[in-house]
Amino acid sequence: MTQGFDKSEKLLIIHADDVGMCHSENRATFEAFEKGIVSSCSIMIPCPWVLEAVEFFRRSPNYDYGIHSTLTSEWKFYRWSSVSSKDKVTSLLDEEGYLWRSAEAAARAKIEEIKNELETQVKRSFHLGLKPSHLDTHMGVVYLKPEILESYIEVALNNNLTPMLIKPSSEVIARAKEAGLTIQEIIKIISSSNLPLLDNLITGTEGSDLQERLKWFRSVLSKIKPGTINQIIVHLGFDDEELKAITPSYMERYLDYKLVTSDEAKKLVEEYKITLIGWKDLNSYLKAKT
Repeated sequence: MTQGFDKSEKLLIIHADDVGMCHSENRATFEAFEKGIVSSCSIMIPCPWVLEAVEFFRRSPNYDYGIHSTLTSEWKFYRWSSVSSKDKVTSLLDEEGYLWRSAEAAARAKIEEIKNELETQVKRSFHLGLKPSHLDTHMGVVYLKPEILESYIEVALNNNLTPMLIKPSSEVIARAKEAGLTIQEIIKIISSSNLPLLDNLITGTEGSDLQERLKWFRSVLSKIKPGTINQIIVHLGFDDEELKAITPSYMERYLDYKLVTSDEAKKLVEEYKITLIGWKDLNSYLKAKT
């Protein structure tokens, strides 16, 4: 269990990904911290709107945020490149000079260049005055190869951050096998890390409207067991022209925003006696062990 909590508590991180990606994503996430139930987020350092996120968290240092290790640039017209000098990470870049669109392509890059970019993104966050609590992964790239996962953990620990890792349960192993991952090596790396592990990671919400998402949210909360650490990842944004121009799935992000800022979701958290935490709490646990 984490420091300051006991085995009877149901711990949940409601985590907003992709902060800094665009203005719409930022505004929705800021509101979800201030008015909703989001308890953590992670920032995409290479992205165009990162400075707006930096300003917000400088003003609001009590909110929990980490660095979203970004090795891909997936949208059709809205792209970003590496934080490292391009000549140092050429294998991470496509023919147009942007990060690869797919996780699989990014994972084929040279391991030393991947590690360099991960390290540079963290150092850039420090240079901007941020004090992140953790390191996680955009599009799951770091889990695609054991050597990338090892580099990811090393970069996190060298910079006093907690890497997001999940306990290799039977369900997680089954999902990893479906994705074609070299699962035995990855399990060995995670199991030997001696780091706090999520018991359950839910990487997306379900439902075609707010009521369906609330129904899904109730179902998820009802299954959380005492003494476990759980995380739900949401992607937030508004139904606006900026987000529509970036992604055809803009409505998914808007519905996530509606969910985590709704009074009904807050009541469900109370009804199921959920304790919302951030990665700062897990960082405290890590420091207490060392």
